[in-house]
Amino acid sequence: MTIYTRNGEEYLVTKDWLGRDLHIPMNIVADAIVRAADDGSDADQIEAYILNTMLVRGLTNTEGEAVPSAEEIASENVESSEPLTLVINDETYYFNTGPLKTLTDLAVWISETLNQTLEHITETHIAQLEADLEKAGFPQGNITLKIKM
Repeated sequence: MTIYTRNGEEYLVTKDWLGRDLHIPMNIVADAIVRAADDGSDADQIEAYILNTMLVRGLTNTEGEAVPSAEEIASENVESSEPLTLVINDETYYFNTGPLKTLTDLAVWISETLNQTLEHITETHIAQLEADLEKAGFPQGNITLKIKM
């Protein structure tokens, strides 16, 4: 994967499952992350959302504006193999773009990171609720917490 800037917009270059190069605007990746966080999307849904959004916007149309090849991307605008970062609740998660090459790899990382974060947030919230209930005089075991997500 490579990240480059062209005409003021950042793109992530990766491959689809057929091995074709995809130049994905980073705002589409960001939208996919927000949507996945809101809807609890899995990796397949994240990948499908990114591909469908690109198709709707005409970004996969080979007859449209040609995207630059790797050789055409100016070296000063390329951040090859730089880690992507995702900040959730002031915690930063890193994804090294070097070893993983496909959109599927990225979608899996997004899904796993969001799931890990959700588990951490839920555990922290439940621990705080238990502590608050104990302070209020309710011993553990007397109250069952049900959290609908």
